[in-house]
Amino acid sequence: MTVIKTALHIGRNGIRMIEWLVNRIFRWDSLRHAIFDEVRLYQSIDRSMWEHEKEGPTNLTWAEGDRWYGWTYNSNAKRYYFDDIGNESLMGLWEDQWLREADEASL
Repeated sequence: MTVIKTALHIGRNGIRMIEWLVNRIFRWDSLRHAIFDEVRLYQSIDRSMWEHEKEGPTNLTWAEGDRWYGWTYNSNAKRYYFDDIGNESLMGLWEDQWLREADEASL
């Protein structure tokens, strides 16, 4: 297996050019604020994606024809609950899930 290594070699003129460009871009307050807002947006998206992966699976809902199906994972019981009968509406599926969760909580 061949590994190709690349390096970015910037001379003094290249560094000066980058410094000049950064100073020009960040001179305008509105542009600087817009850039940092964009960076914060992508950081929050990245953070949300990693937090979701740490939590693991919780539930999934899908439609087949005119019926809604789904599964829910209960981390306390370490079980998956499947709704293989289906519901006529998405709200009906969720209501069944909420009732099941309420019953489990009352036990």
